[in-house]
Amino acid sequence: MGTVANIIVKNATLKVAAYGVAEGSAVDVGTLEGGVELEVPREYYDVTADAWLGTVAKIKVGEKMIIKCKMAESTLDNLALAFDYPTTAVATTTLTFGGDSTNTYRTLYINGDAPSSGTRKITLHKCVQTGSGAHAYKKGDKTIIEAEFEVIEDTSKTATERYGTIVDSSTDTTAPTVALTTPVDGGTVTQGTTDSVIWTITETNYIDENTIVYGDTFSIIDDTTPASAVLKAGTIVYNAVAKTVTFTPTVAWTTAHTFQAIVTTGLKDMAGNSLAAINIEQFSAT
Repeated sequence: MGTVANIIVKNATLKVAAYGVAEGSAVDVGTLEGGVELEVPREYYDVTADAWLGTVAKIKVGEKMIIKCKMAESTLDNLALAFDYPTTAVATTTLTFGGDSTNTYRTLYINGDAPSSGTRKITLHKCVQTGSGAHAYKKGDKTIIEAEFEVIEDTSKTATERYGTIVDSSTDTTAPTVALTTPVDGGTVTQGTTDSVIWTITETNYIDENTIVYGDTFSIIDDTTPASAVLKAGTIVYNAVAKTVTFTPTVAWTTAHTFQAIVTTGLKDMAGNSLAAINIEQFSAT
């Protein structure tokens, strides 16, 4: 069995999403007490032969991955996570639990400082909370909730990537850039349709997906009548591989209307570098 402790040295954060959901839609559980521990126990079959005294080969027949952390914020959502209950178990100020035989599969995103310098991002595709969720309420002490996740082999991934990825990024001082690519600046969308609008981000390392928020850092403004310019209703989805932000309108584009596609300096990469200046581009519906 091999164990690696504190694979993120400090400033570790954990974001939890439903299985397969992107980090931008994950929920931040808040501060973690200490680092994050990863354990990979393996099982081997010893191959022997009459002609030899010792083992002549080992065949790996089993492998598991366990993630352990301590959540320093005892919110009801964190308790539901520690007890392996879905977010629907929490209704406003009440967590209901007990007698639920189902497992809740989740995707975990862990971010923090790498051991030397730069940042480390851990993505674990498919996990289930298997720990006891132990915690104690003590006068004058903060309540720490222990969480332990088993990483399940995600058979939808390729054979060597079924648990997840650990990516270290070097110290980064370069700001990301962004441009409207569909349509391009000054281009058009088709009126009467819900054609998507796409921004492409240029950044060597990872983007902080918490800074990709529609109506905040990313906006489509209908400025046909400047005095009553309004935010176009719709949703955005971030593709972390292609580094694209795709906007889909709730209602069809109105003919002859003009729009501004705005990205603010609130957009940041994982090293904390912000977009250098607000980016404003235009398009119209024809």
